[in-house]
Amino acid sequence: MKEGEEEKTKTYSALIWTNKAIQKKDIDFQNDVKDLKIDQKTPLRVLHRRPLAVRTRIIHSMETRYVDEHHFRLYLKTQAGTYIKEFVHGDFGRTKPNIGSLMNVTADILELDVESVDVDWPPALDD
Repeated sequence: MKEGEEEKTKTYSALIWTNKAIQKKDIDFQNDVKDLKIDQKTPLRVLHRRPLAVRTRIIHSMETRYVDEHHFRLYLKTQAGTYIKEFVHGDFGRTKPNIGSLMNVTADILELDVESVDVDWPPALDD
């Protein structure tokens, strides 16, 4: 399982809250984002069990659905190992860029669901 980890992708659904009122047009730009590189320092919430490091991860795609003036649903396809909660709120500047910085708002995540884990398994056997 560890061998395919770098190629593995995960698909998520998240409900996002913003402190400023938004309109549908304020989130539409995210639908065009492809292969966004982000740098993530080890999140504060896991720092007690993981070494401090900066990891570059890829957000392969994003899709948004407007809910109301303070909420939208975000669908993400990411490289395995991406910290989704921190990608949304930024973790005090430890994840760059993040949804909050991209939208120039304070953003937080209210719900997070893993929709799928995509990995080639089992690996092909050599003849």
